[in-house]
Amino acid sequence: MKQMKQTKQKKQARGLKLGQFVLGNSVIHQLDPRTKIIGCFVVIFSVLMNFKWYVILLNISIIIAVILLSQVKIARILRGLRKLRYLFLFSFIFQAILTSGEPVFHLGGVSVTREGIALGTSTIFRLLILYLASSLLTMTTSPLKLASGIESLLSPLRYLRIPVSQFSMLISTALRFIPTIIEEAETITRAQRSRGAQFNSPKIITRLKSYTAVLIPLLAASLQRANDLAVAMESRCYTGGSSRIRTGSLRFKGKDRLAIGFVSLAFVLSVVLI
Repeated sequence: MKQMKQTKQKKQARGLKLGQFVLGNSVIHQLDPRTKIIGCFVVIFSVLMNFKWYVILLNISIIIAVILLSQVKIARILRGLRKLRYLFLFSFIFQAILTSGEPVFHLGGVSVTREGIALGTSTIFRLLILYLASSLLTMTTSPLKLASGIESLLSPLRYLRIPVSQFSMLISTALRFIPTIIEEAETITRAQRSRGAQFNSPKIITRLKSYTAVLIPLLAASLQRANDLAVAMESRCYTGGSSRIRTGSLRFKGKDRLAIGFVSLAFVLSVVLI
């Protein structure tokens, strides 16, 4: 029985998609969604403003602490990094060869500089922090709470006649459907591979044709799903107004103030250390 339970948990872990909410009752799950949104943006802004190593190490330490407190398995979080490995690799290569400085070695007619290697390495860590911060936000916050948090934080913009509730609904709906679209893309890819599509062909034209056979049905299915959702919302008389019941249930507690204070202190240190 225990072995069957472990097998089921492993299958669920393999099936976890990017942006998917992981049910839990940890300290991070219990935080107000506004606290997690503010914390996520503060971490992202601090690494975008300052790319020095002590700032990167400070924010990586915060990310590791959040992972441990959230009780989300590290393997689940890091699984999505495999799909971003080419982004990391090309970012490093472009930074290494396009940044001027002291040459380390020459590869053909291109010089790789010491400053470029350092900047490329820091770029990889900054992209890693952006990915982990956004993943932890969506993994520990349900789509409904995320929409409530966004709507509450943007509520002052109503005085400028900006449709805040529609915007928050748009964001939460997009986040909700990311795992579904990824799952559908994997299904279409497997179907095309069974028909002989060569996604790993050395010829670029062949690979482009194979991916086109995935993108077109995926786009058609996404448009059909969006149309179905619009029809369903209209049939339920959704008008896009604000939900006072939803946003009124949010309350800042002591642990929220402590978390915001700690992240704000880290942001101030990042700005001071520029």
